[in-house]
Amino acid sequence: MRALASIALALCASIGCSGKTTAEDEGEDELPPDPKGWTIDVDLAGTDRFVQPVDSATWPVAGVARASDGVASVTIAGADAPLDADGAFAADVALPMTPGLTPVAIRVTDASGHVRKADRTLLASRFLADGEHNTKAASLVLDNALLASMSSGIAGQAADVNVAAEILARPYLSQDSQCATWPVQARQGTVAVELKQDQGNLWLHIRVPNLYVYFEGECQGLLRMIPLAGEMAGTIDIWTRLTPKASGATCLTAFDHTTPQVTIAGWQFGVWGTGGPLQNWMVDAFSGSKKQEAHDQLVGQVGQKANQMLGAKLANISVFDKTSTLDLLGKQVAMHLCLGGLDKVGSTLVARIAAQASGAGTREAPGTPQIDGAVPQVPAKELLLDANLVGQLLFAAWKDGGMSRAAPDTDISVLQILVPALQDHFSTSMAQITVDAELPPVVTATPMGPSDLKVELGDLMVDISLEGTRVFRFGVNLTLLLDLVPMAGKLVPTVIETSSKVVLLDELYDGPDDALETAIGVKIGGTAAELLGTSTAIALPDLPGLGAPAAVTPDAGGRFLRVMLQ
Repeated sequence: MRALASIALALCASIGCSGKTTAEDEGEDELPPDPKGWTIDVDLAGTDRFVQPVDSATWPVAGVARASDGVASVTIAGADAPLDADGAFAADVALPMTPGLTPVAIRVTDASGHVRKADRTLLASRFLADGEHNTKAASLVLDNALLASMSSGIAGQAADVNVAAEILARPYLSQDSQCATWPVQARQGTVAVELKQDQGNLWLHIRVPNLYVYFEGECQGLLRMIPLAGEMAGTIDIWTRLTPKASGATCLTAFDHTTPQVTIAGWQFGVWGTGGPLQNWMVDAFSGSKKQEAHDQLVGQVGQKANQMLGAKLANISVFDKTSTLDLLGKQVAMHLCLGGLDKVGSTLVARIAAQASGAGTREAPGTPQIDGAVPQVPAKELLLDANLVGQLLFAAWKDGGMSRAAPDTDISVLQILVPALQDHFSTSMAQITVDAELPPVVTATPMGPSDLKVELGDLMVDISLEGTRVFRFGVNLTLLLDLVPMAGKLVPTVIETSSKVVLLDELYDGPDDALETAIGVKIGGTAAELLGTSTAIALPDLPGLGAPAAVTPDAGGRFLRVMLQ
């Protein structure tokens, strides 16, 4: 999923990215001189834009306004806000009580009638805190082929079953008042371990092939001890049903198991005397009575030993646990995937893959915005992918400053036409443009179309400077609608539609606000597709045995994507 975070670069490619400090952030006592002859400054540091809980009916918006001509009034969402002598204002705004972005219009008017917009956006969501896993990041039905490719963790723990060594370590194979036997040689083939599912149940199968044991012994005859020798052979199969062990942890690390069922295929048993014909005849009689007894004894001993071994080895195990590092927006993001659960759904076994994304960033936020919704059923040959996983990756890059950067210089001749003073005071139309995404992206599936995925970026602060002097600041809310096109085993995001809301927040020279906002909105919408880049591709979670994507369909609930697999 490396280039998925390039969604934010859709803006950067056209107007750049950076986090630039302004006078309102620095808390200066005096307003700087302004060519317009007036200045209105609005500090909204007192507003928490992360709404929790998501169903809040109202939310406080607070700030401080200053104006060179004096502040006359402040309106928030169209209503007058109380204003004290120091310019502080506050009001509660109504919210839709649903997850997502809510733009809030803020207008400050000075005593001379000048108006400054200071719009901000509130983000209502359930937030996934740093370090926590999304336990439903992906779901898929496990067939035996997938189980075979995912069983390396258990195989590594159980493959060291060595029945031959256990037998050789014993002083006696059998011992009673009449006879005693002891092992002399023992060997076996390579142990095979596999996971199987049957009617939604998970089974562990251990096969010990070609066990061969040569033994010697003696039995009490009428006058003296009778020496004997023998051999036994067969292939041992051990079956036990596994169930995840509740531990309170996100990733499954332990399994309970049923009492092992042991069978021996191709059982062979023979004993012969080594002390003469008469003695050999007596040993032959002994052999016939001991064949079934030896079989049952071996079955019981192997089952008991397997039960003890599995109890220890399945107490701390990893079936699927992988960490990979991705480069998103020039930042290193670590993605950890593990088996979060195994659910029996009807006659199928469904694996739930848990995911965690993390980076080196320290930007303040309560966590990744998450969209809630019921987990639908998963058909075979389909991966149910949580759009929240895309949001996790983007959030980690955003927190590390991946959406705060500078873009190459851009020609702003169209803005100079709208504001002629720019041509009078600057000798160039090549502007330095930076963008700082103050809010993390919100990602949802789009079952109503026309796309597969929607990415919303709120409060992108776009600064435009000429010759090192900032001349404009815009606030932008950008929405990208994307289709995910299967290509070369990955998913390539393709922009289907863009929309933006642009607000002029600050200007060095007076200009027509509406026209300037429209010009920036057109520029963003026209170049959004270029922001993804030609090499952008989303790699599916690296699950062994997973087929390549063939098609993508948003689930009706608006949270998940159904990825059909080849």
